[in-house]
Amino acid sequence: MTEQNLGEELYNLLADLLNRKANMTVLNSIRGEYGVLRYLVYIQDYVTAGHLSEQLHVVPGRMTDILNSLESKGLITRDRDPKDKRRVKVSVTESGKIQAKQMREHISKEYEGMFKILGKKDTEEFIRLLKIVLSYSNEGAFDSSPTN
Repeated sequence: MTEQNLGEELYNLLADLLNRKANMTVLNSIRGEYGVLRYLVYIQDYVTAGHLSEQLHVVPGRMTDILNSLESKGLITRDRDPKDKRRVKVSVTESGKIQAKQMREHISKEYEGMFKILGKKDTEEFIRLLKIVLSYSNEGAFDSSPTN
């Protein structure tokens, strides 16, 4: 198989994988409410909305909607930064931590079947390969696509 054919097959397989319903649910949650909760619980709490927008690749208007929804549900709080009153920091509440944990468990269950099929060794290899692909894409390798 030529490099071009391998590239096309990889693209087609990734597109098929990403467009499956279960994966769409996970992908949509990454940039939605769960994405924000996950970031605040497992990566960094007490950050600005701008920081969240940047880290989650969400436009500021959408981030405002997400934060309004989470705040109305009691899952986050927004407080003025005591060091800079112009800035508002976002924090997760205890209820938000519980919600994030429940969503994380749900997502883990979504992928249990795949892990059972692959087994431990192949799952570890799959994760290793995905990390390589992610580091490749982080270097801007996919930024040179032709424009339509």
